[in-house]
Amino acid sequence: MADNSSIDMIRATQADIPALSGVLAQAFHDDPVFQWLVPDPEPRRSTLPSVFAAFARVYVPHGESYLAGNATGAALWAPPGVDPFDGRALEVFAREMTETLGDRVERALELDQILREHHPEEPYAFLQLIGVSPAGQGRGLGSRMLHAVLRRCDLRGTPAYLEATSVDNRRLYHRYGFETVSEITIPGGPTLWAMWRTPQRSARTATSLVTSGHAV
Repeated sequence: MADNSSIDMIRATQADIPALSGVLAQAFHDDPVFQWLVPDPEPRRSTLPSVFAAFARVYVPHGESYLAGNATGAALWAPPGVDPFDGRALEVFAREMTETLGDRVERALELDQILREHHPEEPYAFLQLIGVSPAGQGRGLGSRMLHAVLRRCDLRGTPAYLEATSVDNRRLYHRYGFETVSEITIPGGPTLWAMWRTPQRSARTATSLVTSGHAV
């Protein structure tokens, strides 16, 4: 059994944004959503760090972003009832994404709009992104990052929500108590699964978890 209890995990600050974006860029390089967003592998490799830096700048100020395993695992959460893209944050994010993605930004905006239409109305902890770089996989980093937040959700009676980007990811999230509530098909693009987790009396902990891209 993998024992991930000794894995270091820190709450990320603004100074950690380069590390967060670097980890996520590696983890999501082969993810179906980002392959659709930037089809060519080499442009995708050079583009994704800036994409995830833009996400990190939105999420880090809300205090629920994490680095784990000597900066080989990263997660961006939003606290219950918080929309990180409220107000000027959305304007700044859209500008940064346009500068980074160029004419591909229309795909990103379409994806964002479709996903937002599926978000539940009641407050929930939202997992925007979580991933582990190839160098950190197989050590339980994703498990530790998930468990830390979900344990607090259980203690506080808070539900959690995410969108899984592959069948494998969906299966793994099920192990942590998430249930599929809808299937989201992007026109001309990938399928995602909206997943909801009702708070549990005792957090379920998987013995081991292999992470890849958006999987945890």
